[in-house]
Amino acid sequence: MGIGPFIRRMFGPYLVAGLTVRYTIVGAICALAHNAVMIVGDLAGGHYVPMTVLSLGIVTPLGYLLHSRFTFREQLSSRAFLRFASSVTAGFALCLLSMAILCTGLGLPVVIAAPLTTITLFLWNYVSAHWAILDRWRLN
Repeated sequence: MGIGPFIRRMFGPYLVAGLTVRYTIVGAICALAHNAVMIVGDLAGGHYVPMTVLSLGIVTPLGYLLHSRFTFREQLSSRAFLRFASSVTAGFALCLLSMAILCTGLGLPVVIAAPLTTITLFLWNYVSAHWAILDRWRLN
């Protein structure tokens, strides 16, 4: 048995915990950036649809950079960024649908709807970031 499998078997739970903590830190930074764009835009009189598009343009490169370098400790690459951006764009559709249901359908203010939407997209983003940056699903 090589040293790599031994380390993964002996310290696997700690590696997964470290990855999860790093993912959560980056996720929180991206969530704060997204919610700031949404709430400040709403307070300035903007509609949630263009604010969601603006947030997509700001948070996508920020999230890719932080997840690649800090969460997964991988080199930046255009292929991984395109995969990450495509997964984020799919999440964008879920985000927009959630905002439409909460704001337009239920009449909730953006200051409540944006954080609720962010929470519901956490799992999607966790799985898709792994796939996009690592080119496979891996926990350690």
